[in-house]
Amino acid sequence: MTDDPAATAKNLSVGMELFNAGKYAEVISFASGTSDPALLLLAARSYTETGLYDTAGSLLKDLIRLMPASSYLHSYLGLVLEHSDRNTAAEEYATALILDPENKAALRKYAALLLEKEDMRGAIPSLRALVRLENNPDDIRKLMQTLTRVGEPSEAIALHIQNFGDDTFSHEYIDALYAEKEYQKAMRLSLRAWNTLKDTVYLRQSLEALAALDPAGAERAYRSALDSLEEAHVDDETVSQIRFSYILLEKLLGNYTSARYELGELLKTTKDPVYRLLFAELEARLGNGEAANSVYRELITQLCKADDADPLLQELVISKFTAFLSTVRTKEEVAGIISIILSPYPTPVCLAWIGKAYEEAGSLSQARDWYYRAYRADFIRGGIAYSGFLRRSGDERECETTIRYMMANTSKIPDIEIIADSVFNGEEGIYKNVKAKDMIIKKLSSVTDKLSSNGREMLSAGYLYSGIDALERQDYETCKWCCLAGIDVLPCYPARIRVEDFMDVLSRLKGRALAERPVIVETQVEEEEQKTDAYDLSFLDSRESAVFIFLKEHREATEMDLRAVLETRRVAGIVNSMLTKLAEHGISLIEKRGVGERGEVYGYVGT
Repeated sequence: MTDDPAATAKNLSVGMELFNAGKYAEVISFASGTSDPALLLLAARSYTETGLYDTAGSLLKDLIRLMPASSYLHSYLGLVLEHSDRNTAAEEYATALILDPENKAALRKYAALLLEKEDMRGAIPSLRALVRLENNPDDIRKLMQTLTRVGEPSEAIALHIQNFGDDTFSHEYIDALYAEKEYQKAMRLSLRAWNTLKDTVYLRQSLEALAALDPAGAERAYRSALDSLEEAHVDDETVSQIRFSYILLEKLLGNYTSARYELGELLKTTKDPVYRLLFAELEARLGNGEAANSVYRELITQLCKADDADPLLQELVISKFTAFLSTVRTKEEVAGIISIILSPYPTPVCLAWIGKAYEEAGSLSQARDWYYRAYRADFIRGGIAYSGFLRRSGDERECETTIRYMMANTSKIPDIEIIADSVFNGEEGIYKNVKAKDMIIKKLSSVTDKLSSNGREMLSAGYLYSGIDALERQDYETCKWCCLAGIDVLPCYPARIRVEDFMDVLSRLKGRALAERPVIVETQVEEEEQKTDAYDLSFLDSRESAVFIFLKEHREATEMDLRAVLETRRVAGIVNSMLTKLAEHGISLIEKRGVGERGEVYGYVGT
């Protein structure tokens, strides 16, 4: 195809007509062999529409190499990557937002991916930006819901009042009121909503608010509501939730027989393990030990045999069963029973729980053996249990060795964060082992851009611990650097630490330091010196230097732009001379990007 600007514009018009008509194969054929970025983008969109995502992704990556500052290209690549690698897609959306914080498509997609991964705190800034840019009611309610889930219901309430008024209702607003313990207002609004819309979610919310205010009165209201729903033949997921809330209320009031009956009715339509677990507990409360024991064992067998069972649910059931046994058996007997029941299932959860039972019984050699088997079965989940035991046993060296092996052989971000959580937030306080802590910090910091909000908070906590350690040994420069690094990676709405924690350490430092050197200024000076040393442009004349500096600052310029800068029509010759000199000195930071309506296009490809 020709590089003539008029012909290029005509070709793009033809390509757009084909694309809008859904003739994607013809668009791809038409764009074949072109160097025009607009037509190449149209081809990438056509590949996407026909499901050829790998080809579309490759083409978009080529375009991004030509135009690295294009937020749209990064955003569209994220859309394509969602079909193959959702984590990498999230990274592309993040890059798009760094380049253009008001890229609405990237904001919406990025927030959706973070929410999909349960990274609520990470999604809040994007959701807030969407609300600011579009003020869409659905976005506002999504932000309210997310704020409530991360423990900020007061902000969700303020957001609702600001946008919808104090006396209007929504599921999200009532949930926020309940979380803020404004039960009276939550009950009043949810009752009005139920009477207006007959939405069973509002009925559930009103009953839960009443239960918080008046448990005895709520018992009668629950019974009446369930009878009315049964008469009206209403039976959906929300009705099951209402019944389960009623069961929990009956348990709270000590009405175990009624709770068991209602739970039995619920179990006729579902075999939810959580419901069965509660059924076993109710049987135990009623003194039916054999029945409870039978339910516990059946549930453990079912969960341990399943290949896709949730390890956290397995942990919960086994812990409840162990607690049940402990009320009627000695610790030694509990260990023996747990070993017999769980040993047929060589999963890290089962093996570690056998180890824990023997540890509780004081049989440390047997406990270590079972914990080690869990470690060999799964070096991540089993390794977490094994390293915790080693720390409790005082074997710091082996604990450190285990952490080192886990870190060296872990590459998936969720696994890295699970290990880090056990080190920084586990009851054993493994982070107090300096080498183990430093290994976790090094691993987390190597993948900072890929971490969830929880991962970033753990990295921030690691820096805080390191800052405190440095303060105690009077290494004030390291202390300041760790505090600044910790603040830098701290996510929005952290769960355990705050910026104030770092400020407290810095305040203590300022009170102790007799003499100190600033760490930020020195770093900035070093960076400027490195930049100056990296590009010695003394071989360029004044006009060539002006072109280089202009392109470095603006990233891209046309021939007409440079004519205005240099006040001459001889731009092509000057640029060619500059490119030749740069090539001779091994510098390839300027490139030609084809011809547009304003002449040749030049770009800067450095960082």
